[in-house]
Amino acid sequence: MIKKEETAWSQGILLVCTKCAKAIPASSLHEEGQAGENLKNFLKKSLKESGDSSKVRVVTSSCLDICVDGLQAVTYASVDGVTESFTLHPEADCEALLKFLKS
Repeated sequence: MIKKEETAWSQGILLVCTKCAKAIPASSLHEEGQAGENLKNFLKKSLKESGDSSKVRVVTSSCLDICVDGLQAVTYASVDGVTESFTLHPEADCEALLKFLKS
């Protein structure tokens, strides 16, 4: 039997692709480690510091099938049913993505 559950987040969930991060040139990155994981950790930490961690859940995902060389794919699904997908540079555009999530 399928049982509907309430989510722990009030606004939505952000999926960060871990596969496309492998196609981002290391020369365009400043941080050590995996770009998708770093983006997730940045967003989670920032949302927690601002008190917004209960609003948006940030998780890594396998391929989102939005592959653009040199860019990170993310998909945001809001609790009201709207889903939006974006491509961005995981370091240069992280503040803009954070602003979007907090709006």
